[in-house]
Amino acid sequence: MKLKNGLLLFFLFVECAFFKVDSKCVKGCDLALASYYVMPLVELPTIKNYMQSKIVTNSSDVLNRYNKVLVTNHGNIFSYFRINIPFPCDCIGGEFLGHVFEYTTKKGDTYDLIANNYYVSLTSVELLKKFNSYDPNHIPAKAKVNVTVNCSCGNSQISKDYGLFVTYPLRSTDSLEKIANESKLDEGLIQNFNPDVNFSRGSGIVFIPGR
Repeated sequence: MKLKNGLLLFFLFVECAFFKVDSKCVKGCDLALASYYVMPLVELPTIKNYMQSKIVTNSSDVLNRYNKVLVTNHGNIFSYFRINIPFPCDCIGGEFLGHVFEYTTKKGDTYDLIANNYYVSLTSVELLKKFNSYDPNHIPAKAKVNVTVNCSCGNSQISKDYGLFVTYPLRSTDSLEKIANESKLDEGLIQNFNPDVNFSRGSGIVFIPGR
């Protein structure tokens, strides 16, 4: 009997261990922010259309809540300026935290244009290929493309003080010191939430505590 009980406990332990490894997320969080870098000639309604969700709609003024200064000129946002876009942070397939936006293509669109121009590196060509079945060399016009943007709900083992995080695409002018100064956060705290990340690499995504 002891042997049987021992074997049963062993198999339960193995099953639980495998479950923990396979389950990479259980649930998301209600809100995350995307740091959207505004390129020249891009209008605010266009950005809202790209980043539309149950939180942001074309008629929504919700952006004012998450941006201390939303600098506009007759509806146009000044270029080379980051704005925070709120969006839901979901657990996608039990694998990772993110949200899937829907983009309608135009003639001549490519995954590179969608990822790096329209979504300003908030997503990647690799993610677009993974979650869409279109031929990368021939994406039809008026097609619906799934645009996956990663997000974070924080890590209570690092700090319980922050529950809102910014998905922040790194640019060539960024550094850990610069981001810390702009966000008024400690460099060590930001690095702890992004272990082993080189903030001066000029590409990729990091997660910055928003509050």
